[in-house]
Amino acid sequence: MAYSVENIINVNINLLPAGLTFANFSTIFFFAKQADLQSGATFEVDTYRDYSDLDTVLEDFTEDSPPYLAASRWFAQIPKPEQFSVWMWDETNDSPVEAATKANDSAWRYFYRFPNSVADTEADVTALADWMDANVHFTAFITSSAAAIDPQDDTDLGSVLTTKGSRRISIGYRTSDTISTDASQEYADVQTMAVFQKFRPEGFRTAITAEYQVLPGVIGEDLKTTEYNALKEKNIIFWTAIELQGSTDASRTINSRTMSSFGEFWDDVINIDVLKNRMQVNGYNYIANAGTKRPYTPRGYAGLLDRIEETFKAFFDNGVLGRAEYTDPEDGEDKEAKYGFVIFSEPEDVFDVSTSQKRDREFPDVSALAILARAGHSVNVNLTVE
Repeated sequence: MAYSVENIINVNINLLPAGLTFANFSTIFFFAKQADLQSGATFEVDTYRDYSDLDTVLEDFTEDSPPYLAASRWFAQIPKPEQFSVWMWDETNDSPVEAATKANDSAWRYFYRFPNSVADTEADVTALADWMDANVHFTAFITSSAAAIDPQDDTDLGSVLTTKGSRRISIGYRTSDTISTDASQEYADVQTMAVFQKFRPEGFRTAITAEYQVLPGVIGEDLKTTEYNALKEKNIIFWTAIELQGSTDASRTINSRTMSSFGEFWDDVINIDVLKNRMQVNGYNYIANAGTKRPYTPRGYAGLLDRIEETFKAFFDNGVLGRAEYTDPEDGEDKEAKYGFVIFSEPEDVFDVSTSQKRDREFPDVSALAILARAGHSVNVNLTVE
């Protein structure tokens, strides 16, 4: 036999693991009940199905069922979302929180939406609000209660949850007449969730706000000034026509706030959740996918800081972070964050850690500042006329 080339050029292949991938924040679980099914359809509890269009949803669920109504709003958004996922809730044995926990253990979906009937029990809604904040999911409900538009009434869900200050839950308002006209209007918030598929974290200037979004098929309501003010005071989102001197913009999303104690809008909460996921994935893949090791040296730590900087820079490019001034905690001086973030940590910080921290192989804490670009929603114009 001929002399083997491996005796001259021996190639050893080291395959690196794939690591973690980014979570999809444009996904939803709707929690259905057995009573929602079409006659003869079967769908086991504690399982889920993905649907690519409204027709396939109708194969399993009746036209007047909550999952179908919610899906009709989800798929009405432009561009059309890729899929709508339904979890079959074992309502006989599981509370909403228990159902959410099972779904979370089974598959990742960011948005969770229960039937509006769940909102009839305040304790279930407040428990879900706590669960969403603890497990990084976003939920919403619609109310048509007269209490919601009464500024003197603080018993409605908006008032209760605003006092509670939960970040990942929103309450919307629709009149009973609107829902009577079109039952899917009770799930207008689901279409607002679908809007966020427009946001591409790796894209350029793709960040959005839910405010003023046009939702095809969502009816714009006419309310009284006192009622609008009550909804804004209670952080309740609504969909209304905008009018000026005979010109009308048929329907816009207004007051797209969550119940957050920090005064956050939908996009604030969602953007921070997406940023955190990207940072965790990029950091994990840097440390765990080395193939050999990441040395506990300035060079090894600098690589981690580089990954974090790249993540921040991507969120400046997509529009989540914005150029701004900040006060440097080191010297108290006002400075400019050109790309909307500052990383205060330095590679040499590895020299300042304790012996036990280095022995435990825990890199120094990363200290950074991120400044959200946010969005302008209104303006006062001061006009001087001569």
